[in-house]
Amino acid sequence: MAKKSSRLNSHLSDKEVDLLKNKLLAEKERIINKYSMNAQFTLDRDELSDPVDGASIDMQTSQELRFRSREGFLIKKIEKALHKIEDETFGLCDDCGAEINFIRLEARPVAELCIICKEEAEMDEKNSFHKSRSKSRGRTLQELR
Repeated sequence: MAKKSSRLNSHLSDKEVDLLKNKLLAEKERIINKYSMNAQFTLDRDELSDPVDGASIDMQTSQELRFRSREGFLIKKIEKALHKIEDETFGLCDDCGAEINFIRLEARPVAELCIICKEEAEMDEKNSFHKSRSKSRGRTLQELR
């Protein structure tokens, strides 16, 4: 029996779940293919005659590692969302259990929180950041120790 479909409420129909599942699978495939087909050519440090070239290579390598790390994290979130689809818990907020609106899931299929809980989490994060700042020239308390 298919669930009721309505974009005004957060009940997800089988068609909506399939659409989101296909989005998640396509994104996962894109990320995997990006790195399996993208063999990087890198120069040996001894081949670099200019220190600026070496610094540029270091910066590019650092940026690439940061991107790979972020995409690795995204793949984990995709896997979690796909698991939730199988468990039939997809589209439910991890914090309060409320249904996450289809429009939000369509924009971000890996969303784990409803919009209210996400806003609260961001406010908590912002407040904890400001509390950890010292009035001593913007340095954190850890930097002062």
